[in-house]
Amino acid sequence: MAKMQRTFSIKRLSRALQGFSVSTGEPNLIVNRMLCDTTQLLASSPEDIEAAYERNPLILLGLMEISNFASLFGGQTDWAQFFQLFRRNPPVTTFVHFLTPEPGLGDYSYPGLYISQAEEPPQVIPFVQNVLRYAHHLHLWEERDLFSLVSLLRKQLMAAVVVMEEPDDFDFNLLRALHHLNIPIFSRVSLGPMFNYNLIADLDDLFAKIHRLRPTFNARKEKRSGDGEASSGPAERFEFGGGYSSFSVVRAMGGIDGVEVRGKLEDEAGLIIDLGDADVDITLTAHIEDELYRMLSRHPWLRLETEEFFKLVLLGKLREPEEIGGEIYRRLKERFDLTRVSVKLILDSLRLQSLKASVAAYKEERRQALEKRGDFDAPLFACTFCQRYSKNGFCIISVLHPPQCELSYDALRAQALFTGSLEQFSIKRGELTDKQSVLYSGVSKFARILSEGTIAKINLQALRDFPPPVTAYAQNLAYYSDRLDGIIILSNDYDGYSPDRRTFFGLLGEVVGRQIPGITGVSDDYIRSREFLTADGGLKRVVWMPSVLKERLGLQKFTYIATERECTNMQSLASFLKERGFTT
Repeated sequence: MAKMQRTFSIKRLSRALQGFSVSTGEPNLIVNRMLCDTTQLLASSPEDIEAAYERNPLILLGLMEISNFASLFGGQTDWAQFFQLFRRNPPVTTFVHFLTPEPGLGDYSYPGLYISQAEEPPQVIPFVQNVLRYAHHLHLWEERDLFSLVSLLRKQLMAAVVVMEEPDDFDFNLLRALHHLNIPIFSRVSLGPMFNYNLIADLDDLFAKIHRLRPTFNARKEKRSGDGEASSGPAERFEFGGGYSSFSVVRAMGGIDGVEVRGKLEDEAGLIIDLGDADVDITLTAHIEDELYRMLSRHPWLRLETEEFFKLVLLGKLREPEEIGGEIYRRLKERFDLTRVSVKLILDSLRLQSLKASVAAYKEERRQALEKRGDFDAPLFACTFCQRYSKNGFCIISVLHPPQCELSYDALRAQALFTGSLEQFSIKRGELTDKQSVLYSGVSKFARILSEGTIAKINLQALRDFPPPVTAYAQNLAYYSDRLDGIIILSNDYDGYSPDRRTFFGLLGEVVGRQIPGITGVSDDYIRSREFLTADGGLKRVVWMPSVLKERLGLQKFTYIATERECTNMQSLASFLKERGFTT
């Protein structure tokens, strides 16, 4: 069906809004608050608005936002929806808006992009709102600073507009406004000399050009099975092991790179993987062992399972032991850049019984080593993954100060040491200048480099004095209440309010990407750490957290920590703490 050709008149839009008023500071009017305030134009004549539009094309976006608001257009995304875009894996790094619906997009997956398609013209406004919030909250752009915004959009491929059909009069004016912001335009049709734009042949060409501008993005065409195919039933399952003699272990030992098989597939099964790389110590083998189980949980025909004892599972059909060992070897080599991986698949019951005690002793030694290690004897690392989309999206990581997301210290250590990633790397700690807050000169140096000078120093274990900046991936937010002289924690899976009427995502919108005294992001693992915010009293100063978090962390014995079940406002929380002898 041919596209309806629309004409454009700023006067007509102005007349439609005459007599409509907007309260000052309306939070839903993001374009008007952050970019250009057109609310004051509502009292002007259509002729005056037309003259203003000729001087500043952005007025069109402001008036369209008011028109959407006046008609209760439901395109607004709330804080939780907005930040969930950046908590994906991979996170959204670019907003892309198609001026017309594009059916061919259904054949692609495009991780890292957030694509919107305009069924109606007003649907461009949520796109612009998201771009402005992205720039403001994650790239620390100051509202109304048009020069800085244009420079940022030129530097970062944060947004793009796609034209697949010949634009009509309305689209041309919309493109004029978006072009004024320096948002890149990709077009399959000629737009003439009025715009700078990237000519594309089709969607493949579009995604290829976006990839060149943002290498972390990779779109792919989905493989679709034909209609009418009979669905296959559940795969046949073969299990080996599961008895007292069965075990698996990854060790930091020598060994010949390759695969060794002893015995035949019968009842019992054991797996020993020895890693000979110098950077693999006994503590890191625990993470590599867990990662191997996780990788094979998605394998088409091979599983490693452990309930009480180790179990080797084959799906579909029986395989030769050499093929099983070779698949484990290949997967480890693909995941980690290890030079010496010795995979021993043991299917001999007597041999398994003779090795059982030494394997158990190794695991106990590893458990003790993990418990004993601390910040002063293990290397520090930096993770800049979140800088894909946030100026200050980085974490400085130690054993007792893991990252703000769900990942562990060892997960990022393995990523830094044994993959080609440039987003995780070891750093020199330098001189320890404050033992209580854990302030290292080397950490402060890297903080200045990674934040382009906006963060002078970071105390790893402090909340009120130079805490780490908050990332959008933060699992929880901890903040200090001066009124209670205590710490309140909000978790990202809690939809309710804290006693002082804060929500997780509302607070995140205020602090993300910034170093703000009294607020920082904390993971579950960090809250469990014996060094959790020691400079501010640690768990002894925590006064409130959601019940879902308290139960998840196993902190029921800390009876002075209230939840929403006991306290829903500051007055009841103060009384609760007083009854339990909490001293301020």
